Order: sequence, then C-alpha cells, then structure tokens
Amino acid sequence: EVKAKFRVQWNDPLNPSSGVEFLYLDEESVDVLTQRGMAQTELVTARDGTRKHKITAVIGPDGIGVENLKGSGKIAGATSRAYHDIFTLTFVSGTSVGIGAYLVRLGQRAIQKGPPILLTGEAALNKVLGKAVYTSNY
Repeated sequence: EVKAKFRVQWNDPLNPSSGVEFLYLDEESVDVLTQRGMAQTELVTARDGTRKHKITAVIGPDGIGVENLKGSGKIAGATSRAYHDIFTLTFVSGTSVGIGAYLVRLGQRAIQKGPPILLTGEAALNKVLGKAVYTSNY
C-alpha cells in the first residue's frame, strides 16, 4: 500500500533529473499507513519550506523491512570481494531476477542455461517514480 501512496520531494520540481530529496506521505496517507504499522515517518521541513512526513521505514508483512536490503547488500559485497580474491563462476539454471541477477553480474563469469537474467531496467524505475527520470540502464 505504501507504494501506491508515496510522493516524491524533488531537489528541483522543474528538473527531476536533479534528483530526489526524499520520499514522503501526505496527511491522509500517513495516518492510515502508520496506524497499520506499514510505514514510519518523520516530520521534516523540505528545502522549499513545506512540512512533509518523510518516509524513514517501510514495514512489510510480519515486520519485514529494510533488513532484507541490508542482507542483500552484504551478499553483494561478499560476491564482489570474492570476484577479486578468487576464481568465481556462476551457473544460472533458471530465471534470475533482482538481487540474484545482480549477483550474476557482479561475478562477471557465468554459464547461463536458457532462461533470462533480468536486471531492473529504467522502465520499472520510471514507473515506480511516476515520471521519466531514467533514460537507460547504463
């Protein structure tokens, strides 16, 4: 539900390519989502002087939050270090998406049997942001 309700506070609203200052919830959404335990926010003053409910945490079912991203980051770091320290090889026997696809890319040496390796592309990122911010995967 948070995905459908968050808003973007741009560094420069007239130039989205200048980046994101933070993500926030409007007054209506913050009450509903925080009461349900789905989000945590902090009331902040944006650069433009407006007060916004900045999202500090998104909580999934059973209390699952950013610890999943932290774990994925640790795995990615270990994979990157291993590539430089030892010979690594990834065998992809099924469709690889998200962090799995990213780990294949980090390892650089891969044997792929048929199914695709799908890294998140600019189309998916733009859809989440609601604007055409990214123009390529590079």
